[in-house]
Amino acid sequence: MKVPCVAAFLVGLLSLQSTRAAPLKKQLWSVGSGSVDTGNVGDGSFDDNNQNNQFWSVNSGSVETGNVGDGSFDDNNQNNQFWSVDSGSVKTGNVGDGSFDDNNQNNQFWSVGSGSVDTGNVGDGSFDDNNQNNQFWSVGSGSVDTGNVGDGSFDDNDKNNRYRKVDCARLKNSNMGDGSFDDNNQNNQFWSVDSGSVKTGNVGDGSFDDNNQNNQFWSVGSGSVDTGNVGAGSFDDNNQNNQFWSVGSGRVDTGNVGAGSFDDNNQNNQFWSVESGSVKTGNVGDGSFDDNNQNNQFWRVGSGSVDTGNVGAGSFDDNNQNNQFWSVDSGSVKTGNVGDGSFDDNNQNNQF
Repeated sequence: MKVPCVAAFLVGLLSLQSTRAAPLKKQLWSVGSGSVDTGNVGDGSFDDNNQNNQFWSVNSGSVETGNVGDGSFDDNNQNNQFWSVDSGSVKTGNVGDGSFDDNNQNNQFWSVGSGSVDTGNVGDGSFDDNNQNNQFWSVGSGSVDTGNVGDGSFDDNDKNNRYRKVDCARLKNSNMGDGSFDDNNQNNQFWSVDSGSVKTGNVGDGSFDDNNQNNQFWSVGSGSVDTGNVGAGSFDDNNQNNQFWSVGSGRVDTGNVGAGSFDDNNQNNQFWSVESGSVKTGNVGDGSFDDNNQNNQFWRVGSGSVDTGNVGAGSFDDNNQNNQFWSVDSGSVKTGNVGDGSFDDNNQNNQF
């Protein structure tokens, strides 16, 4: 091992020993401009830690490690971050394959400033009973490259607000949300994008049941989102599943949208809304849309543009106020076939 790595590791070890002696276990280690090369981190049992805030923090240094968080993380009141990264770099294996239960404020897996994070799968584990599991991570101007995100189980989280927030950064990952998302009172967004860019695989192939306010898959400002299929999973018993996403002046390029099952959603209002931005997608609405009281629109278009494949080849039954497929102001919509599906028992299905 190189001398700088040894020095950095000893610094980290001293930091670990000092935090063990302290009443609040804040970090496994902190890295300044040095480097840390290690194996797996967090395969053990981390229970009853009142303020286990970070696995580590990285300034301008570098961290290369194996898997992170395969262990058991229970009853941590303020387990805020796995790590924070400023201008440094982090390369790691899978993150969060373990069990994360009863953490009142497990806010982020990590936050990234201008640095870079390269990781494997994120969130294959079990995330239950977390009152404020707000984000997997937030990204400033840095970059994140990761594997699948959210293949695990996300149950009984009162305010699991976002997978991540992206400012002007670049984020690339594989599939998003293949897991089980049940009993989340305010699971508001998968992510929000300002001027940054997100490239991902399929989104929402999993099970999204009993979510009172699962409002958006994501919101896009002036940034860009490139993704695979969206919404091939099961979306049942969501009181206010309002939008798949909203687009300002940004760009969204995606595969098929809404091939899954959308049942018993009281206010599933829109697949998305588009202001001056552009949306290009495959088929929309090949799935099952039953028993939705106010499934008002597939989308709303302002001055922007929407280019899509077939629309509404699925099953649309027992929707009291399925008012429109979309509304268009001064913008443009280009689509394939519309309404090849089944539209039965809709009291106020006013317009295609």
